Amino acid sequence: MPSQRRVRLLVVAVIAILVLTFYYSDEASKIQNQKFYRSTLEAMRAKEEAKHTKPNDKIQDTTVKPGTGAGGAQVGSADVERPAVPLAKGTENKNEEMEEIPIAGRTKMTVPKAKGVQDSSLNTGASDEDKKVEDEKESAEQLDAKSELNSILKRAPVIIFSKSYCPHSKRAKNILLGHYDITPEPFVVELDQHPIGPALQQLLKENTGRGTVPNVLVNGKSIGGGDDVAALDQSDELASKLRQLGGKWIAEVVHKTPESA
Repeated sequence: MPSQRRVRLLVVAVIAILVLTFYYSDEASKIQNQKFYRSTLEAMRAKEEAKHTKPNDKIQDTTVKPGTGAGGAQVGSADVERPAVPLAKGTENKNEEMEEIPIAGRTKMTVPKAKGVQDSSLNTGASDEDKKVEDEKESAEQLDAKSELNSILKRAPVIIFSKSYCPHSKRAKNILLGHYDITPEPFVVELDQHPIGPALQQLLKENTGRGTVPNVLVNGKSIGGGDDVAALDQSDELASKLRQLGGKWIAEVVHKTPESA
């Protein structure tokens, strides 16, 4: 039979074991209730589940919802297509100034539109307006030229349209004014000194078919330039030509002799 001493030691040992068991059980329960312990277990479970999840199941919804930007800013819906390159500063909201260009035939890049391409309709309108103004200006010059030409043709039956620096014009003037006495005297128009000389020359080209100088007109009909007048003079046909075309408007045509010239 055990002694009393052993019985006491056995009782003390049993009580100690019970106390330790109760203490550690209570601590374990507290640890399990702690937030850190629970979050750790959840993370471990999620990691284990991720190992067994298929690759397609890992794709998360990346849809950008309105109003979910940084600071609660409105960022638009997921259907908005973002540009392939960053926009220049100050052009973020100027979509009308951007265009897409193909790169290597496969991808597209959004870039600012080239200058001169934007608002082409406005440019066309401006061009049409300028053209209209130019047409009106040309019409006014043509009317002035016609009026001036009619006024010039009334000055004399023989008109010499010339340019002061042109040698062919000097030759024709020398023959008509120096070799002949023509009544009334031929009237000379220096187109390079006339206010609307270019418009008059263009009108003469349209009316007579001759756009160069000199251009000698008799009663509105051209008899040619410097070479033509010289050829008529050498063949003694100039005087008869002037009388024929001038009719009653030319009173006299006298070919000067070398002595009288």
